[in-house]
Amino acid sequence: MASGPTLPYPGWGENTVTVPARYFEEGRLPGVCVVTGAPATSNVRRHFSTTPGWVGCLFFVNFFAWLIAIVATRRSAMGDLPVCTAVAERMRREHVDVVRLAIVGLVALIAIIPAAMSLSSSPVAPFVCLALVAMGVVALIGSAIAGHREATTLGIQGRVVQDGFGERWVQLRGVHPAFSQALAARLGR
Repeated sequence: MASGPTLPYPGWGENTVTVPARYFEEGRLPGVCVVTGAPATSNVRRHFSTTPGWVGCLFFVNFFAWLIAIVATRRSAMGDLPVCTAVAERMRREHVDVVRLAIVGLVALIAIIPAAMSLSSSPVAPFVCLALVAMGVVALIGSAIAGHREATTLGIQGRVVQDGFGERWVQLRGVHPAFSQALAARLGR
């Protein structure tokens, strides 16, 4: 049995798979749910990107050098992860929550302008505007929290690495063992 190529960052450990980035981007992963191991009936689009750790030190040297280094050294891959219907529905519901909270927050913040103009002579105008600001900020914070929850719903972490030959690889951590086995069979390992 042939072993896979050696990567600069070996896996994170158990339940970690390494896939050629082109397989991930072209949707050539096996039809097994990455979360449950059941047959996959849907796909969830994911974007993984990795920046080397040393880039963070440039923030303290020069802000613009830091931004340029982030753009120049970031490796990324976008593709679909196979999931079962239950996982896809849960992800869809959480995405809808994120969008709804963001809309409520933006509408509340935009509503400050007409409320302030129409209530400008009223003594309650500052309180109404303050209430709208508070509602908008709370909704946007809730949207950010819901977005983080949506991103972690799968429980799959990913990073993009590059080997010595310039080929990009996607490492997925937290995948179901059945997905790992199906992927190994597909890659011939």
